Amino acid sequence: MPGRDTGLAERVGLVGAGAVGASLVAMMLDAGVRVAVIANGERAARLRAEGITVNGTKYHPPVDEGGEQGGYDLVIVATKSTQLDEALQLIVRAAGRDGVIMSLLNGISSEAIIRDALRLEGTPPESVERRVVPAMILGIDATRCDDGIAYLNRGTVYFGADPTVAPIPDSALEAIERVFAAAGIPASRSPDITRTLWWKFMINVGINQASAILRAPYGLFQRSNHARDLMVAAMEEARTLSDLEGVGLTRSDIDQWITTLAGLNPEAKTSMVQDVEQGRPTEVDLFAGTVLELASRHGVEAPVNRVFFQLLRAMEK
Repeated sequence: MPGRDTGLAERVGLVGAGAVGASLVAMMLDAGVRVAVIANGERAARLRAEGITVNGTKYHPPVDEGGEQGGYDLVIVATKSTQLDEALQLIVRAAGRDGVIMSLLNGISSEAIIRDALRLEGTPPESVERRVVPAMILGIDATRCDDGIAYLNRGTVYFGADPTVAPIPDSALEAIERVFAAAGIPASRSPDITRTLWWKFMINVGINQASAILRAPYGLFQRSNHARDLMVAAMEEARTLSDLEGVGLTRSDIDQWITTLAGLNPEAKTSMVQDVEQGRPTEVDLFAGTVLELASRHGVEAPVNRVFFQLLRAMEK
């Protein structure tokens, strides 16, 4: 479904047209942003044949099979963490020699994985760090439904440079701002992106895992003190680890999420609930698994996440 011409010079490629990725593509197409979905094999064939349906509208985005067109100015990665390894070749090829890569994956490790993939493909060491922009999206309530994907809230994309890794040119960050502004997608440059990524990680440790175990939409956590307390207990364990890792999240960061949660579509479900309902592997390794690994390293306990890990592993079986 073509939109108006924004006049943007940037070419955007997106890897991972799931609920969040497809919603972003639809927003961009509506706004006339030059975006293509990068996929291969059966996924590419299905996208060409069926397109995507978002909020009741059918879209047929351009599909770049295998990322062969290459040379995208911005490559947005929106796969699940369990699919990242198999998507790395697509991502690197689509970005070409100079494209910037922005990962919206959950967790705190995808950027390092993508940097390693760039190095293996022969990208000069001095350019690897400045081509991977740490980012996350929070507040989008995209959910699969009977007729495709639906969302009420667009969420906000947070991105920025990690000064402990390497500076990212202002020109790259400004280009990202132009893309999201043209698409009408709220975006904010974070002054401390590492802390922001940890904040999202803490949120997912709570809401994704608690909702998957309860098989509940956001509405239960808006209504039930018991469900909300369970979510917060898991988040508190991640918050404690953030102190030990030098990030320093606080109780006000948890309160900020609870305020955001109150405004989400009560019928919408986290990606982890959708994984459980559809019999797919979950991201429990990324959430409880990471918490347990860090807790062991620092010599502290994380009993809520240990139970979450065991329950979700049993549910996957």
